[in-house]
Amino acid sequence: MQGLIINNPHLEFLRPALERWVDCIDRINQFQGDNDAPYWHGTAANVGLLAAAAWQGELAALEQSVSKKQRDEGERDARCHLSISSSEASIYLHAAQRCPRIARLDMATALLETALQAKCIAYPSQLKAGALFVTPWKAGQHASPEELQDLVDDLQKHTACAVAWYFPYAYRKLHNELGQYFPGVALLIKQA
Repeated sequence: MQGLIINNPHLEFLRPALERWVDCIDRINQFQGDNDAPYWHGTAANVGLLAAAAWQGELAALEQSVSKKQRDEGERDARCHLSISSSEASIYLHAAQRCPRIARLDMATALLETALQAKCIAYPSQLKAGALFVTPWKAGQHASPEELQDLVDDLQKHTACAVAWYFPYAYRKLHNELGQYFPGVALLIKQA
């Protein structure tokens, strides 16, 4: 189960990266097997995966790049987690990750916080956004197809400028030593 919605025309240039993001997740699964997933390895790993997807989508990406920001005191350097550029547009992303329970997927506050933190990573005139990777989990047993559909329905209701998700069949039984099952990952992007 996968999907992509872009609600903001300024982010449309990211479509090739967001489409190939799923391919990058699958490639890791091919090499590592069904007992590992890239989204288990934290925010930095997810940012790296999105950067790889940007390059595959014929965009340019740079992780942990230095950007400029303007303050009342003058110009200063800032650092963004990922910048993605095409020949027509660029975006500076501040990234975060959350791991909520499947039944408690309200990510509105976390997405807003991530977008607010993105405001200071570039000049006001530059396109900035928060990128929130969401790795939902369920205790006890893997998520059913109905639960995953409810999860996708919840994701589609977010006020994000872009939402991408991937809940592959292979990951439905992926769990940690505490018996928490992690069926997939979603990415919410909100312009700062």
